[in-house]
Amino acid sequence: MYWRLAVACPDYLLHLGALLRDPVYLGQRVPRGHNQPILLIPGFLAGDWTLWTMAGWLNRLGYRAYFSGLDWNVDCPNQTGERLQLRLDTIMQETGQPVTIIGHSLGGMLGRFLGASFPDQIRHVITLGSPIDGTMQVNPLVPLAFRTIQTLRRNQPPRTASCGSQQCTCRFVQSLRAPFPAHVDFTAIFTKQDEVVDWRACIDAEKQYWEVSGGHISLIVNRAVYRILASTLAAESQSHA
Repeated sequence: MYWRLAVACPDYLLHLGALLRDPVYLGQRVPRGHNQPILLIPGFLAGDWTLWTMAGWLNRLGYRAYFSGLDWNVDCPNQTGERLQLRLDTIMQETGQPVTIIGHSLGGMLGRFLGASFPDQIRHVITLGSPIDGTMQVNPLVPLAFRTIQTLRRNQPPRTASCGSQQCTCRFVQSLRAPFPAHVDFTAIFTKQDEVVDWRACIDAEKQYWEVSGGHISLIVNRAVYRILASTLAAESQSHA
């Protein structure tokens, strides 16, 4: 798994180049949205800037993409979840519609947290390479990076020593183990070539899931992911019409 991290950047650039030339990104023969709100949540060590490509594409298709407000997703996930709740409230007040969430990696876990905690405000949660089964099976470098960042940011210490781990008892971790509301749609997209997350942790066997090829980081610019998103969002639009 470690050696795959070295090729993550070239893999991202390869997939980005392929996406920008693909008909799905150009909007050719792609179903259009009807101004439905979509909240995009970035992964760990990332920010809204990583999802600019996806947001622009969604807006061109007729959806209304919203950013999370996270410059860097490095804080305690439980605290971040509380901030996202306020963001969710703002979107609901502005649009008057339940929100679809697309989250990458940790962003997908946060999306699941919001879906489980505020089901009346969420229409659909779509996760991209997110360990949503509660085991948090990730590359060992990820929790090491989290602990290092929390130590360096002494002005914002974690609430507990187990913060960010499976042993934490916070609301965020508990939500990952809780049953997901049956009336909220859930779709997981994963890759077996994932260099960050154990792909088996990305699947909820009781929900819809899709496999694509490529690396973890490149999921946000993977043309196969965009095709799945286009068809999934269109089907969602029809089912809630």
